[in-house]
Amino acid sequence: MTNIWKSGAQILNAEEYNSLRSAMNPTHRLILDGMLFTGMRVEEFWHFCDNPHWYHADRQYIGLTKEAIKKVRTRYKERTVLLSHIGNRAIGDLVGACRAGEIKRISRMGWGDDIKRAARKAGLSHQEGIVPKMCRKTWVSWLMVTYPEDGLRIAASLGHDIRTMQEHYLSLPFSPIEQQAIRAYVVGWGGRT
Repeated sequence: MTNIWKSGAQILNAEEYNSLRSAMNPTHRLILDGMLFTGMRVEEFWHFCDNPHWYHADRQYIGLTKEAIKKVRTRYKERTVLLSHIGNRAIGDLVGACRAGEIKRISRMGWGDDIKRAARKAGLSHQEGIVPKMCRKTWVSWLMVTYPEDGLRIAASLGHDIRTMQEHYLSLPFSPIEQQAIRAYVVGWGGRT
């Protein structure tokens, strides 16, 4: 199987995600799921963990405030991070752990080391592409391959420019079998079925 890459990060398929996740301890699984199913930048994610009240389970979204958006050059100064059904459950678990003090901030370098270790344990072939930003890139890729006609809402949820979405994520080479497996993770995103 050929790996898919974007800007030095490997784009995981559902099988690779499951393998990586299985090789992690329960706390790291919560962090991986939180980073993946929100598509947040690493610093935004940690800021959210400090502010779990931004999560709205009943409407399946996280409201990121101006203080959460750490990227200086961004189109969106605030944004609504839409969640899939699985993402909503994962964030509910993460928020519970954050409120209980079970989730501690990990540096970008430390998290990179943790996910590379898990990738080796899982037998993933290209550890150099296993980097913190891979979760964000994987999530946007999964959404675009499943809902390409909804690119504007995907861009807004992830804080991307629509041109970036079209240029980088519109035609990724996932096989039909991979696309079917990915679909299970994105069902319910933004109210979609």
